[in-house]
Amino acid sequence: MSDAGTAAPGLFAKIASSAAYGIVGGLLGRAVGLVGTLLVARHLTPDIVAEVTVATVVALTGNWVAAWGCGQYVVVKGDQGREAIFAASIVYLTAGLVMIAGLWVAAPALASWLQAPRVAEYLPGALLGIGIRRIGAIPDKLLAREMRFGRIAAGTALGDIVYAIVAVTLVSNTTLGGQSMILAFIAQSTVIAGVTLSATGLRSWLAPVKIPLARLRDLLRFGAPITGEVVLSEGARYWDKPLMLRLVGAHDAGSYGLAFNLAQLPAVYVGGHIGTVMMPAVVRADPVERPGLMVRALTFTALVLFPMSAGLAVCAPTLVEALLPPTWSQVAPLLSVLAIASLPGSGSFILSAFLAAHARNHRLMWIEVATMASLVAALWSLSKGGVLWASTAIGVAALLQWVLTVQACRIDGLRLRGLGRALLRIALASSAMVLAVLAWRWAVVPAMSAPWRLLTEVSVGVVVYGVGLWGFARGLVGDALAGIGMSRLRIPGLRTRQGESTP
Repeated sequence: MSDAGTAAPGLFAKIASSAAYGIVGGLLGRAVGLVGTLLVARHLTPDIVAEVTVATVVALTGNWVAAWGCGQYVVVKGDQGREAIFAASIVYLTAGLVMIAGLWVAAPALASWLQAPRVAEYLPGALLGIGIRRIGAIPDKLLAREMRFGRIAAGTALGDIVYAIVAVTLVSNTTLGGQSMILAFIAQSTVIAGVTLSATGLRSWLAPVKIPLARLRDLLRFGAPITGEVVLSEGARYWDKPLMLRLVGAHDAGSYGLAFNLAQLPAVYVGGHIGTVMMPAVVRADPVERPGLMVRALTFTALVLFPMSAGLAVCAPTLVEALLPPTWSQVAPLLSVLAIASLPGSGSFILSAFLAAHARNHRLMWIEVATMASLVAALWSLSKGGVLWASTAIGVAALLQWVLTVQACRIDGLRLRGLGRALLRIALASSAMVLAVLAWRWAVVPAMSAPWRLLTEVSVGVVVYGVGLWGFARGLVGDALAGIGMSRLRIPGLRTRQGESTP
């Protein structure tokens, strides 16, 4: 194996192990959170869930706009001392207060425009939750800069667990309805902020120092393109909810929203965690080592992400039948579509760390502009065929984003030759899993209840995917295990030539 093939082995091990902590902790918390969401859905109708979701999206949108790249500034320029960190903290907190006040006043007008009056009732509580979460946001970035992702994952997981407990308790024992979800969101935000603050304290980011005007100008220049990129990037994940509310109505939008949340489990808690780890890791890495890190991270992601997404897609009918009442039956076909449509987005998120490390913020912003435009256009046109057709707009936008991001990375010398072969091998193992689950369902449908069918389908999928990996992608598994410190074997899955990693 060449030197480039073993580029930064210690750093990749740190990336993989940190991502593994995040994935395991995130999946644990999210699994509990999703169980809670499904239990909440049994007590609420899709239209109420849709309006709570839209109120939360409005609050989140204000949060992204008012962030102004301050968190990224701490990660990238925190080594310049307390002045840089304090400046970012003050700008971030001040902008947050202004944003919350503005949206609070605008709540009735926004609800009227969205044609959902109850949004105005839910928005103040959602803004309170966002305000609490912002208190822990800069400490979160300080932990990320130090690559202390275990603590971040613990806070996220604990927050998800608290959300599930509070939401289920309130919705099943009170008449609060949708406000139960809002109060649970506030409790979740409090826990997450508390965990990060307890790890960093206040002095590490709020100890006052003099801030020169030059520092503020630098922060504002740094944050402008990042704000555009982040708002559009996150908007591509969330703005479809209010658009769906307007285009297909509250009931269909509620079913779509629940399906989307389930489908995003692999993308957010695998690709999202690895992408978060990659940002500080790529900044630290030597430029010649970055291509190898990116290819290995993408392959590592696909090993976990492909079977999870394919499994959700194939098991969707059984899952919905087993866990939800008939009023939510439309979730099944939507989940099958969205689980696959969300796949390219995780790869784009990981590659964006490479562009961010090269300070290509304007390039990232224009990619998000194109992605958002394609999403809106596709939603608008495809919604005429109903909510199922409209849901395919997510795949259209995600695929365009992947193509544009890959092309943007090529300008800075990132080549992904060989990645396609690795993805094909993983896809073959995932396809074998899907076929096995379908065959099992065909064989046992007359003889087994939905909950037992779901359990057996998941078990069959896990076993067959494991066997498929052994046959199609054994070397890739060895590389992943070595990356997280679970194997001392030589890794045959990566070869390099001229400094480029090739799985």
